[in-house]
Amino acid sequence: MNTATRFGLCLLTALPLGLASLATQANELTPGLWEITAKLNSPAVPDAMRNQVRKECLTQSQAANPEIAMRDSWKQGGCGAGEVNRSGNTLHWSTSCKMPGSNTPTKIRGEMVLHNPKHYSTSITVTGNKQSMTTHSEAKWLGACDK
Repeated sequence: MNTATRFGLCLLTALPLGLASLATQANELTPGLWEITAKLNSPAVPDAMRNQVRKECLTQSQAANPEIAMRDSWKQGGCGAGEVNRSGNTLHWSTSCKMPGSNTPTKIRGEMVLHNPKHYSTSITVTGNKQSMTTHSEAKWLGACDK
């Protein structure tokens, strides 16, 4: 797997927690433990990595500053400030990132639909270096985070 693909995978796995934080402001997602099931679609991604399930904890402090949490995750990934827009129960965002070892910017576009306080879905597209990767995720609230 090349550097661009690894970078894209890292961004796609890091974004949902920031997105969940942003969504809390929009329609009051429930802080706590979330299970995120993601399906990645790209010729560069090995079959064994196309379906991923992980658990992440959305804290009260992240929920208190949702847009800051989103932009912090972008900053950690080498991305710009980007744009975030909300309409009803749907969030749209875009940003551009610098990929390690490349001068070509990577563009990320996404959409998140908040179905209810304990369920959301996302669609994220990452493009750069003549490659594209899309991931579709479903997230459901599991309960309180382990302390």
